[in-house]
Amino acid sequence: MYQKGDYISYSGHGICRIADIRDMDFGNGKQEYLVVEPMASGSATIYLPADNPKALSRMRPVLTKEEIDAIIYSVRDDQMPWVPDRKLRLAQFQQILSRRDTRELLLLASCLHKRKTEKGLPTSELDMLHKVEGMIEQEFAFALNMETGNIGQYIREHL
Repeated sequence: MYQKGDYISYSGHGICRIADIRDMDFGNGKQEYLVVEPMASGSATIYLPADNPKALSRMRPVLTKEEIDAIIYSVRDDQMPWVPDRKLRLAQFQQILSRRDTRELLLLASCLHKRKTEKGLPTSELDMLHKVEGMIEQEFAFALNMETGNIGQYIREHL
C-alpha cells in the first residue's frame, strides 16, 4: 500500500505525490481516499478510493535509477517492428501508451525515431513520438534528478 509522501506514476497524470490518505465522504459514506497531487503545474488534486482496484491498477511507484538503467539496457539490442498497416500500427501504439510500460515506451520511441530518420513521419505519428518522449522524460528526469532536456543524452549514453 502507498504511504503519504510517496511519489507515483499515475496513468494520464504523470508523476504525482500522495499528499494524504484520509477518510472522506463524497455521498457514499466514509471511505479511505488517497489524495493525489500531480506534479505538473496547474493540475488539480485527485481523490482516489484506496480500495478501488481500477484506480490502483493505474498507478505504480516511480522508477529508481537502477530500474531505469536496467530498462535502458534491456532495450539495447531489441527493436519494435514497423507495422505497415497504418490503422493497426496506430492501434498498437495506443495500446502501448495506455499500458505505460516504460520498456515498451522506449521501444516505441526508438521505432518512431528510426522511421522519422529513414522516411519521415506523418503528423499523427510525430505527435505520438512527442507524447512518448514527454512521458519518458518526465519520469526519468524526476527519478534521476535531471533536466528533461538531458534525458535523451542520458538514454543514448546508456544504450
